[in-house]
Amino acid sequence: MPIENSAADIVSSQWEAPSGVPRLVTAGERRHDAFELLRACCADGQELPKALAQALQWDEVFKQAAYHRVLPAVYSALQGRPEVPASIQSALRARYLRHCHRAMRFSAELAAILRHLDAKGIPVIAQKGPALAHLLYGDSAMREFGDLDLLVRPTDVTTAVGALTELGYEKNLQLSPRQEKAYLRSGYEYVFGRGEERNLIELQWNLLPRFYSVDVDVDGLFARSQEHEFEGCRARVLGVEDQFIFLCVHAAKHQWAQLGMVRDIAALARFDLDWELVMHEARRLGILRIVLISLVLGDELMGCAIPERFAGLNEIGAARKCVPAIIHQIATMREIPPESSAYFRFMLQVRERMSDRARFVWRLAATPSVGEWQAMQISDAFFPLYSAVRILRLVGRLAS
Repeated sequence: MPIENSAADIVSSQWEAPSGVPRLVTAGERRHDAFELLRACCADGQELPKALAQALQWDEVFKQAAYHRVLPAVYSALQGRPEVPASIQSALRARYLRHCHRAMRFSAELAAILRHLDAKGIPVIAQKGPALAHLLYGDSAMREFGDLDLLVRPTDVTTAVGALTELGYEKNLQLSPRQEKAYLRSGYEYVFGRGEERNLIELQWNLLPRFYSVDVDVDGLFARSQEHEFEGCRARVLGVEDQFIFLCVHAAKHQWAQLGMVRDIAALARFDLDWELVMHEARRLGILRIVLISLVLGDELMGCAIPERFAGLNEIGAARKCVPAIIHQIATMREIPPESSAYFRFMLQVRERMSDRARFVWRLAATPSVGEWQAMQISDAFFPLYSAVRILRLVGRLAS
């Protein structure tokens, strides 16, 4: 479904040239044409001929494909098409081959990690990365990713950290014993690197930081998880319904900023999901509006029909009101800075229950984080004082 009507302001005002004079193409039009091409490549391809008929600026296409992380979809849709110049085909192929090399390296790395953790008796769920690419598209190279995400139970974090250290990975965040105890309760991940690459692995024990007020039952995720064959080993992944909910929540956290996020959601929505279970979990977690926004975006951007179970809900009206502004941000590659007050207003807007909004505000205000611990050194004996530091820092940020 074209999006011009819902995000018409992504195109700059057009200048109408006098008769016989070639009309100038504005920067806004170049961005719009490139985005429409990417969208057509990620959808069913029916709109590709129309998108390719525009006066495309291929440097803008490559720029947007990198931002939206949809290079594999663009390569798959455009390879061999006569409308695409040979030089562009070559440049696209070179970029795709570099991506494939990276995907193969990360896949081998993930397989080695999974085998090592299995030998240590540490249950782990492989999230996103090559495992999700394999699940959604049947090929680890058909989705772009920047790191490897591993989910463990909170009780297994310490042993998992030790196991990754044995493989030569280094934890980026160093905390005191009291800070670490608090971080395990309020945070959700440790980032590991190796050598010059500082962000290779994200070891997670929850899906989001606690202040987002989406209180997930991690043990339940493990109980519903599934095993898949991956690179010669068994990889445990989220059950498809939990995976769908996670993709929606993860996209909301990042304001659905990249087209690749919507592409993944639409791809999974085409699976044979238990939509009753999805709706039940979404209501329980207070993220029904987030799920509905994700489904509407999948419909408007990817042509993925909204499941009947959701299409008739009264709540879908509120979700639809949020969508035009989100599409505008996606198409113009604009993200609200996560530290800004506008971001937190946005996160309140996409939640439907007042109780979740109130918890979000309270936890955000009262829960010290790494920022506070790094801003001021307070001994563990006076650790509760960090709550006051947190409030003062937030007040200062809002005032500025």
